[in-house]
Amino acid sequence: MMLRVFIFWGIAMMQVASVFSQDTLAFELKLLPFIHQERNEIVNTESLYPFFKQLHQQKTEHQSRLSVLHIGDSHIQADFISAILRIKLQKEFGNAGRGLITPLRVAGSNEPFNYKTSGNIKCDHKRCVYVEDSVFEYGIGGHTIRTNNDSLRIRIRTFDYTPINYGFNKFTLFHLKDSSSFNYSLTDTSGNILAIMNNSQMAKYPNVSEAMLPNYTNEIVLCAERKDSVQVGSTIFGMMVENDSSGVMLHTVGVNGAEAFHFVNAKYFAEQTKVLHPSCIIISLGTNEAQRKPFDKLLTMARLDSLVKLLQYTHPDIPILLTTPPDSYYARKYYNPSVAAMHSIIVDYANDNNLAVWDLFSIAGGYKSCYQWKKYGLLRRDGVHFTRAGYEFQGSLLYKALVKAYNQYVLAGHP
Repeated sequence: MMLRVFIFWGIAMMQVASVFSQDTLAFELKLLPFIHQERNEIVNTESLYPFFKQLHQQKTEHQSRLSVLHIGDSHIQADFISAILRIKLQKEFGNAGRGLITPLRVAGSNEPFNYKTSGNIKCDHKRCVYVEDSVFEYGIGGHTIRTNNDSLRIRIRTFDYTPINYGFNKFTLFHLKDSSSFNYSLTDTSGNILAIMNNSQMAKYPNVSEAMLPNYTNEIVLCAERKDSVQVGSTIFGMMVENDSSGVMLHTVGVNGAEAFHFVNAKYFAEQTKVLHPSCIIISLGTNEAQRKPFDKLLTMARLDSLVKLLQYTHPDIPILLTTPPDSYYARKYYNPSVAAMHSIIVDYANDNNLAVWDLFSIAGGYKSCYQWKKYGLLRRDGVHFTRAGYEFQGSLLYKALVKAYNQYVLAGHP
């Protein structure tokens, strides 16, 4: 099908209109004056061909389930960038579910707008940016919550995004799963049991439990249960909700303050990403690395390489797309040349290792362009984080670049 999207930008709003026809996707974007539209493309797109092949098969046959894993920092934790990708991909290729959910509110942090978690008791919690000096273990979500209170109840709600329905009938729990860990059950909001998750049940992957629900729902309650005196606590890394339809899931792992080495050092992170079966992995890091003073280019590149190599080892032959961070200030008011240096590291690394790269830094105006983003009301006062409109604009740029690369793949007759 052909999708035609027009985005008209004011300072605070975006309007989208779409028309459908044919096989490839067309995407038109009316850009802000400092945006380099001609640079909005993915380089080394050949490495993404296996992903594009799966997308095209799903589009034509409607029998596949595939997922994208998007790893990043606070820019990704809020999910505004990734939500644009998720929604547009699911409109075109089918909706397989909301995907990975990290109980961020329960962990005392900000949460995406398309789901909500809440707990009945206060839990200990930390994020993996403290991985070097923490007794916590970290997994798929980059945040960990734990408690020794077996009255723990976590309520999970997903919110539809018209026309995308995020109701689900399969639930996956990423947790510490051993003899000392609580069991879990899933109930509706009235307390009726929907499924039992027993620690003794065999699973394909360690520290993972799965349950099928009798019906589709947008809301369930995860309940801890102590079965014997040996069980002393609960440690939860994340959850996944999905339906049984063909289509796409886009999972986000965003952690405020995160750098590449935080994910490398998180004990269960790489192992648990296997459960997602990603067809493509996007890495959007670099903003926090660029805030370090002094900026160590060699160390930063080595840490990026460690994350990429870990993911390649965990997911052989799965394409990886690197993105460069947008420009930002240092200490709220100073232009930060380290962002430009970080941009160069990522681009050079991608080219040297034949990885796909999307150069947001250059597309968005390059060094000192943070002034323009702030002028147009798209950058927050801290000089690092963007408004929702700013993030969604970046997400639309990324989707446009993916559309262009996908179209080139299809028109070249690769499928």
